[in-house]
Amino acid sequence: MTTDVVEKVEEANNKKVSWEAFVKQDVLNFMINHNLQAITVDDGAGKKGVIKRTSKGDFSVQITSNEIL
Repeated sequence: MTTDVVEKVEEANNKKVSWEAFVKQDVLNFMINHNLQAITVDDGAGKKGVIKRTSKGDFSVQITSNEIL
């Protein structure tokens, strides 16, 4: 049983995508599938994504990142 859990964790780690790809793919697909006009996502670590439907029916994607150096 623990082998299955370890394999699933390793599989999930291999499938990780960048924040930008997540916003432009998964979040956009969620928005389209649920017929939303706008959606905002925040990872809690300074990265934020905002997607809005324009009056023409296109999508405006805005991705911001705050980093402390």
